[in-house]
Amino acid sequence: LKANLLFVYNKRDDSEPPFLLLIIEDCFIEICDENKVSKDFTFEIKYKTTGKSYIFAAEDFRALERWVSLLTITPIDYMLLSKQSFPEQIERVENSDQTSSGTER
Repeated sequence: LKANLLFVYNKRDDSEPPFLLLIIEDCFIEICDENKVSKDFTFEIKYKTTGKSYIFAAEDFRALERWVSLLTITPIDYMLLSKQSFPEQIERVENSDQTSSGTER
């Protein structure tokens, strides 16, 4: 997951290019009914305009919560970032770096 782009690979450490690229916009994220999909810890990304959906499975409940949370917040963060001017983005990153290292200018 980078910005609002979800790169989907066949395997976790796959060096091949992703076989699927999803733009996380105009969609909603739902936890799936285990009885309906016959697999535990699944969630669905469903696009509002096209109706197309993708179902993914997480390793455990904690990973499921993390994925759903990240994918739900991603479009909002991306919109806020894209509204900032480039100098504002640089300042934000620099301030974040200074805060994490504990140094001030």
